[in-house]
Amino acid sequence: QENVNLESVDQMLENYNGREAYEALSKMERTSGVEWRLANAIYILTNDIEDPKERRNQLNQGFELAKSAFEKDPTNSDAAKQAAILVGTLSESASNSLEQMKLGAQFKKYLDHTIALDPEPDMVVLHMRGRFSFKVASLSWLERTMACKVLNSIPSCTYDDALADLLAAEKIHPALDTLLFIGKAYLGKGEREKAREYLRRVAEAEGVDAVDEEYIEESKKIMSNW
Repeated sequence: QENVNLESVDQMLENYNGREAYEALSKMERTSGVEWRLANAIYILTNDIEDPKERRNQLNQGFELAKSAFEKDPTNSDAAKQAAILVGTLSESASNSLEQMKLGAQFKKYLDHTIALDPEPDMVVLHMRGRFSFKVASLSWLERTMACKVLNSIPSCTYDDALADLLAAEKIHPALDTLLFIGKAYLGKGEREKAREYLRRVAEAEGVDAVDEEYIEESKKIMSNW
């Protein structure tokens, strides 16, 4: 019975019906499979929350569920991936660079687990790894020094590493956040024309939720500073 339910839940998650999936999962026993799907449903729902504080609270709740799912079953790549997505999103909106680095270290840990368990990275994993490489490549000297103190060491990532993954993700699906980070990575390399090409695609897109609107605004802002 539960498997049939989970199959229909997977369909809901695929169709981005976060509320419906959340309600169905809330009635089920908290197995690893149920917990990471609940985390996924919460993540989908956070994309429509405009209040940053409320969004962070919900993302934290989702991360705890995904973490618990992975602890229950350390061979579950979906649980590891969901944990990486949620903690990566938390890291993006951290209030200071120290918190960002601590969350970034957890993000990298879950991302490594995901890739180890599923060596053929999908679009989401490629996007996340590219975004992480971009973050590390764009750290200032001071931030690097701080990161080394907090994390003992930081990986050496370049804008080219970021672009390799982000462009591969874009080939699978040209999501707005992928296009935005490709633009930012080209900008980091000083390739303004290439950057403009991708940023313009984001700026001219139609957003489907609050998060999309933020990406569109950010790309417009970057281009307005040129």
